[in-house]
Amino acid sequence: MTEEQTTEAMKEIQENAGQIAELTSEEETLVREFFNFLVKILKPFGRTLEISASSLPESYGRRISKAYLYLNGQLVLVFANGEVEILNLADQENHQVLVEIAGEIMTKLKAIIASYKSKTEKRVKFLMQMTKGLQKVAEVFSDDTGKK
Repeated sequence: MTEEQTTEAMKEIQENAGQIAELTSEEETLVREFFNFLVKILKPFGRTLEISASSLPESYGRRISKAYLYLNGQLVLVFANGEVEILNLADQENHQVLVEIAGEIMTKLKAIIASYKSKTEKRVKFLMQMTKGLQKVAEVFSDDTGKK
């Protein structure tokens, strides 16, 4: 490598290092926002999400029997032998795990919200029927009291 090539390589290394610093900072912000939004969405439901072992990185393989994502961003891994490990997905070294389970998180959120919507619609439909029935009864009593 010539002196000029070495200088060019150093410039490229410095540029890449600067970009890595910017991207890492942005990643930290996005992960923090991800969990802030997740808490806001799931808090009314008081839910943790069960994450299937197949969604986890291959390095965990068949050793995991269950995994649970808590609202604070902690992923609790229950191993087949009964041991428990807690990963804080907000930590830089665990961001890839978050990326790998993000699809399952979205699928579970979709199901939770759809179920909540369905239950709310049923309550509204029931209350609407009851309110209309009460309105008719009230009209009968209003008409009777006005005639007397």
